[in-house]
Amino acid sequence: MTDKQPSGSPPPPPPPYPYGHYPPQPPYNVYAILSLALGLFVLPPLGIYFGTKAKQQIAASGERGIELANAGVIVGWVLTGLFVAFFVIWCAMGALMFGWFGLFSATTISTTG
Repeated sequence: MTDKQPSGSPPPPPPPYPYGHYPPQPPYNVYAILSLALGLFVLPPLGIYFGTKAKQQIAASGERGIELANAGVIVGWVLTGLFVAFFVIWCAMGALMFGWFGLFSATTISTTG
């Protein structure tokens, strides 16, 4: 009773890591985390900037977080677009209201005078 392998097959390769252990993962990119947080809660253009920088750093260093960087850029662009649209509508409503008030005040003065 010997534990010999058959002569035609090579021995099995040893496992790369002990059983029950995972290989160490690279850390998350800090700019990727910041891009999503800043894009959602603080100022969306900062999310765009940090997301773009995070993508560049991840490509160079191999860190994790490309999904967070992409989400930060997308959320930043969407919220920036919504803020711009809201600002344009707000300015148009203000101009319209001041135009009406100016029209009413000018006709009131000219008809009474």
